[in-house]
Amino acid sequence: ASHELRTPLTIIRAEIDVALSDPDMSRDELEEMGTAVNEAVDRSEHLIGSLLTLAQAESTPVQTYLDLAEITSKEVDLTTSEADSLGLRLELDLQPAPVVGERSLLSRMAGNLLENAVRHNIPDGWFSVKTGVAGDRAVLEVANSGPVVSSEDAGRLFERFYRPDKSRSRKTGGFGLGLSIVKSVATAHGGWVELDTPATGGLFVRISLPVTRATPAKPPADRESGS
Repeated sequence: ASHELRTPLTIIRAEIDVALSDPDMSRDELEEMGTAVNEAVDRSEHLIGSLLTLAQAESTPVQTYLDLAEITSKEVDLTTSEADSLGLRLELDLQPAPVVGERSLLSRMAGNLLENAVRHNIPDGWFSVKTGVAGDRAVLEVANSGPVVSSEDAGRLFERFYRPDKSRSRKTGGFGLGLSIVKSVATAHGGWVELDTPATGGLFVRISLPVTRATPAKPPADRESGS
């Protein structure tokens, strides 16, 4: 984490030092400096947010009745613009998948899977998103086209800070924490993650969580004292 933070902090310091040492810096140069600093700050905030999510996932999640389909649907909406810009075709099948857990963590789990499927894809490719119930498990499946993933990389994708393609990951702002967060959130909710790397390329990820068929009990109606 300190290594990842050092890069944007070094950029910020260098840009500010240059600005302070040049009293004749033009407005255009100042704007370029501001843009570089802003991007470095965004990268630092993204890393800190990811680390906080990991820490939160390792504590006991809030127990709330939720539908994994509804959570996933909202995350799909957030990726639509980026997917469209790449010409990606979406196959969507969201069936009810009732679970008990913490909304913010499950949203981040689904969001990370979708971001991974979109950003590590190929132009004019595809990705599919499915939710539903299989036996006593609520299931979320995300698959996508993309480059072939080697068996060595596949075995390390859940490691924190591991990036199969460091240059591409840095370009897209990745830290190698996306899938490790997915696994941590699933584990915190009593679930597990299955991953497959098709020979044709891309990735298939299946999240399995305990299904809940119960509904929260309604609190008793208030009664006036003495009635």
